Amino acid sequence: MLNVIQFYKYTQWQANIQSELTPKILTELRVQHTDVGNFENYYFIKGNKGYNEYKLAEAILSFRTKLKTDSIVNDDGRKVATDVLPKVSAQITKGFKGIADSDFNYAKFGLKLDYEIERKNVSNTSFLLQGEIATGDVPLTHLFHAFPNQPTKDKLSQRFSVAGVQSFETMYFGEFYSDKLAMLQMKHTFRRFKLAKNWKPELTLLSRHAIGDMNATDRHFGIPFNTLDHFYNEAGLELSKIALGFGLSLAYRYGYYNLPSFEDNVSFKFTFNLKI
Repeated sequence: MLNVIQFYKYTQWQANIQSELTPKILTELRVQHTDVGNFENYYFIKGNKGYNEYKLAEAILSFRTKLKTDSIVNDDGRKVATDVLPKVSAQITKGFKGIADSDFNYAKFGLKLDYEIERKNVSNTSFLLQGEIATGDVPLTHLFHAFPNQPTKDKLSQRFSVAGVQSFETMYFGEFYSDKLAMLQMKHTFRRFKLAKNWKPELTLLSRHAIGDMNATDRHFGIPFNTLDHFYNEAGLELSKIALGFGLSLAYRYGYYNLPSFEDNVSFKFTFNLKI
């Protein structure tokens, strides 16, 4: 069940400091150095040179803010803020050339909004909106993809695997890369319905969409891939908590990137939900 098709080796060290500025705002500053070696026949082209191995020195500033808060009291009497939606997360990454022999200058920016509507009938609707952009000299290993989760196998039965929480189930591994990417995911979970005394599955409807672009695809040599110049769309449903936390997921790929074979557009997987 090893489904990822592209590999690279990296050695990394990092140091970080994290601070809860207020109960609503969590921040982190991280510095890291990464030594990357590609197993694939991939080269990042800069000037007249192709890089199959490279070093990256980065500083990363992240923050997450909760637009509203709730709290609980611990056993020791301390009041602790709980994880309540909506949340806004942002991250800025700066790559520096020349620090510890690093090869590239670049910048990456990411912004994410998590929002959930809970109803009195115990159903809920959630939204995830995310945008990312990269500028400068960024190799393919550090660009963006829309969290693909479809194994590159011919038959639907061979692609039966584990569904993700925020992944595109019908998008094949290594199929798309972008230096600009926007994604919208929507979920509606119905109230659990009773089939027997202790058998109460849960039905969720899913809708996922992504669009992206890449300025200079010719800088990435050796690995074939597509860009998300048009909207990528998939719709699906999950039947969760059928037995022992296991469930089933079904998704279909439609729109511009719909494939000629019906079976190639379908994802059928199992889910697992464990609450401790």
